[in-house]
Amino acid sequence: MKRITCMLIASAMLVSAALCGCSDENSNSSSSQTATAATDTTVKTTGNKIHINDSTLGEIWITELDGVPVNKLDNNGFTADSNLKYYSENGKSASTEGIDVSSYSGDIDWKKVKESGIDFAMIRVGGRGYGENGEMYTDERALEYINGAKAEGIKVGAYFFSQAISTEEAIEEADYVKTVLGDIKLDYPVAYDWEIIKNDDARTDNVSANQATECARAFCDRVKELGYTPILYSPSRELYFKYDLSRLADIDIWYCEYANVPTFYYEFSMWQYSATGTIDGIEGAVDLNVCFTNVADYG
Repeated sequence: MKRITCMLIASAMLVSAALCGCSDENSNSSSSQTATAATDTTVKTTGNKIHINDSTLGEIWITELDGVPVNKLDNNGFTADSNLKYYSENGKSASTEGIDVSSYSGDIDWKKVKESGIDFAMIRVGGRGYGENGEMYTDERALEYINGAKAEGIKVGAYFFSQAISTEEAIEEADYVKTVLGDIKLDYPVAYDWEIIKNDDARTDNVSANQATECARAFCDRVKELGYTPILYSPSRELYFKYDLSRLADIDIWYCEYANVPTFYYEFSMWQYSATGTIDGIEGAVDLNVCFTNVADYG
């Protein structure tokens, strides 16, 4: 109930972008971070109204953020076969097709995956657990998957399941990704996967909107320093109501929405459109993605 109330307030006040902020769990925040939280709650807007459909609130209006690139994809450019979606512009292919996997995917025959039309794979390298300590962990099959995909000519990116509640933890997570990858070169970005987890004991439940934005900024800046391309993975709820996208406008977005065509207002370079895909070489359901090469060509 707290999160729903918070988002009702956010949608009503987005003209001044006073996104709702719950109490920050990070009791060790510095005074400078507190000052930032107090002064960065107002962002510039264009004054234009955006009509969106929220899963909880239904159809609502919010105000467009100034300086944030907007989605220019043509929904008529999407096509699909029995397994994958594709995107084209002016009669030419403008997409690459991909999956994302973690150790839950089990044994993977990467040769069959490649033959199924998959161009890239986003592979979980690790995450941070719930609880007060929030211990980080490595996905036990991360390196196996990376090496297996690369051996078959599949381009590889990575993602980290974050539970960061401070910028220090977000930077620690980015450094952890580097520790896991070592000298491995990636073709696709490193994704910051920070989510509001419903009906569970997630550490992130009470992180303020400002702190969530600061954590995303810190992770992505550190990833870039380490030589990777950062990307922000998120469904629309967090993107509209939790993050201040005007402070993240230079970071690519990997958007999650299970639909025939994407509806997110702002620009994104990758779209996760299904969690129930079927790909030869992988038993069970797999997440499916498409990357828009006219937005960001990672390959």
